[in-house]
Amino acid sequence: MKTLTKLIPVFALMIPAAATADALPKQVEAMQCLVGTWKATGTVAMGKDTAKVTATWTCKATSAKFGVLCALDLAGIPGVPQYAETDLFGYEPNSNTAHWFSVTNAGETHDHVAPMPDGNSAEFVYTGTQEGKPFKEVIKLTFIDKKNITVRAETFVAGASTSVFDIKAKK
Repeated sequence: MKTLTKLIPVFALMIPAAATADALPKQVEAMQCLVGTWKATGTVAMGKDTAKVTATWTCKATSAKFGVLCALDLAGIPGVPQYAETDLFGYEPNSNTAHWFSVTNAGETHDHVAPMPDGNSAEFVYTGTQEGKPFKEVIKLTFIDKKNITVRAETFVAGASTSVFDIKAKK
């Protein structure tokens, strides 16, 4: 117990000053617009095939409102009975970037990064590899107003587009 008592002041020094302030930084506060339940409809195109999709995206504040944690349930992708995704949004002040970390039941773990937006949309990008080839995912979130967003997600393998999601969501 003495060791824990000695470590608490050390951990307290590691917390950024902004985390202890009453007001959230404006970049962090901006993420709170995601909080709530979103119902979505749209399409997914893979090659010449297109399918209708539906989704529910439920988001809540986390880490004393310094992040947003979301759960996505998506149906309609051909060959995939149910697509489940957990998302964690956060702000990284040293690079002035927003991060959207995703884990899915398809075995994907991506850290999408976006410069902090100065308008109503943000473009998050993840780059990595898939089956040894360059992989890139670009997701553009556009806020039409406080209760309506559009999402366009496009993936590329070796520079060629492999899928495009176009979704409209309402809170």
